[in-house]
Amino acid sequence: MKHSIKSKQKIDLHNMLVTVELQPHNATEQLAIKNTGSMTATDNEKELVENYLHFGLGLGDYSVIQLLDQTNNTFRLKIFV
Repeated sequence: MKHSIKSKQKIDLHNMLVTVELQPHNATEQLAIKNTGSMTATDNEKELVENYLHFGLGLGDYSVIQLLDQTNNTFRLKIFV
């Protein structure tokens, strides 16, 4: 899976709003993203998407505080940096 950061907005000293679009490499990743959005994801599908969002964005040391929204492959996250 790949991604592109659509926007980053600093909220305060340590918090940011990040909009990221996930770009799946295969049908398994696409289905996991789709099912996560419709809340029908299996544990494995949720883990795949969550692990990528938590560890694969390349934003340095960060923690995802909250998933605010998902529209198709685009996620809005509140993160702590």
